[in-house]
Amino acid sequence: MGIACAVAIVAISFLALDAIVDVNSSAIAKRIEMAQASIADAALSQHRIAYAVQAWARRGHQKQPPAIE
Repeated sequence: MGIACAVAIVAISFLALDAIVDVNSSAIAKRIEMAQASIADAALSQHRIAYAVQAWARRGHQKQPPAIE
């Protein structure tokens, strides 16, 4: 009877530990996905800013003010 009780406690402990690890791994996976999305968004934002600066610089070269004499 004591052996059966010990086996049951070990099995329940193992299942509880397994459940905790599964929850943590899914939470970690969600955090990784969120970080990847954030990095991709930041890269896209930087690309948009760089494109806007290049366009602004091109407009500056095309529209030169008339020379004042």
